[in-house]
Amino acid sequence: MPKKTGYIKTYNPQKFTKTAFETKWGEPAYKIAERENVATTSIHMRIRNYQNPYQRKAKPSKWEDKYGKTIVEISKELYMHPVALNLREKTRGSVYCEDIITDTGVHRNRKTEQYKHTKHWTTLGHFAGDKFWLMPDHPDYDYERSKCLLWDCEKHIEIAKRRAGV
Repeated sequence: MPKKTGYIKTYNPQKFTKTAFETKWGEPAYKIAERENVATTSIHMRIRNYQNPYQRKAKPSKWEDKYGKTIVEISKELYMHPVALNLREKTRGSVYCEDIITDTGVHRNRKTEQYKHTKHWTTLGHFAGDKFWLMPDHPDYDYERSKCLLWDCEKHIEIAKRRAGV
């Protein structure tokens, strides 16, 4: 047992060296993992797979590629179910086609009324983890997100809000 001399070892940040990860990416892997709510090993796997810790997927989904947003983001801003958006995309070629569709009024759908006890689509698990394929710290994030500016979204979002009564 060591002698108790009363000496208290102080923390000296200059004695600690940075890891290779921290030197290259500017912050340690555990901090990125805390922000993303994932394990540190998954951050290292991102580097192995994509050569960048700020990239979540190998490539964007068809929604992120065309609109610069995930299907959940588009669904929430247009107040529509993702399945309805997919149908609109197939039939019209664009989810932002509110001015083309004529409103015929509100109709009761008796088939869906019997399923009113089910959960709303926003609370389902497979839509909860839908994140954009790049983190905001990625160098190409602004370019990928700017694809949504190609579409005249604001007009269609206002029409959707008016229809939803918001």
